[in-house]
Amino acid sequence: MKYLVLVNPSSHGGRAGRRWRRLQPLLPDAEFVLLDDIGQARELARTAAGYETVVACGGDGTVNAVADGVMANPDENLKFGVVYMGTSPDFCRFHGIPTDLTAAVELLQSPAVKHVPVLMANGRCFFCSCNIGIGADVAALSNRLRPYLGDALGTFVALLRGLLRGERHDYDVNGEKQRNCNHLLFTRMPYIASGLRIHVPQLREDEYVLWHVRNLSFGGWLKLIPRLYRGETCGEVRVCRGKTNVTCGQPVELEYDGDPHGMLPVEIAFAGRRLKLVAKPSLEVQDA
Repeated sequence: MKYLVLVNPSSHGGRAGRRWRRLQPLLPDAEFVLLDDIGQARELARTAAGYETVVACGGDGTVNAVADGVMANPDENLKFGVVYMGTSPDFCRFHGIPTDLTAAVELLQSPAVKHVPVLMANGRCFFCSCNIGIGADVAALSNRLRPYLGDALGTFVALLRGLLRGERHDYDVNGEKQRNCNHLLFTRMPYIASGLRIHVPQLREDEYVLWHVRNLSFGGWLKLIPRLYRGETCGEVRVCRGKTNVTCGQPVELEYDGDPHGMLPVEIAFAGRRLKLVAKPSLEVQDA
């Protein structure tokens, strides 16, 4: 078989479980596996052998787990593809992967491949952004609300709840104090989640950004949110290379690619290889 397609039937409130069968006649040279959980997605991608491409069919969590498994696979020629069936397609938007089913399959069957630099948080790959602060609470509630309220409204309601409950923390970033921070994130792309964007400068392949905001009250957040939806310059952006270590004297949750992933401390670094992504080559990071 040319393709191994890992399907998360619970993605998008179970809609993926009803839609994935439309893929079968479009990819006759594929093996399809229905996943029981996200952990299984990573393991199957990590151990896949004899395939040209492993395809994630699901939402952000599925994309992250399958891509992470591909990065850990001993076959460095193994490619990664996406048929998106989630609610917040930031990864697809950034890399030019269509969310239309037929168009996504046409791209999979094309020779187009991007060699994508990949960041890691504590040794695990992430492919959109790693958030420190309110991100974990917002991600968890967004995932519960989106099937009922939709992507944009579900995320907005979760964000407002997170801002009301949000706290400021003093972080140590590579030995430098960052005081009264409301939120920090690491990324190579402008898209945060569900229409929220930050300004990201043109980056070299060995660079990423640390974005953070400080000293914001709830009213200050309310003024900032419209600017994030418009993708305007706001907050503080620092271009980073090499490793970045973040600690805090208080317990702070970590979130990346739409799901909580434990607590600080965290080390951000590049993976030792690049992801062979089935996507049309383009400038990877542009001004939002």
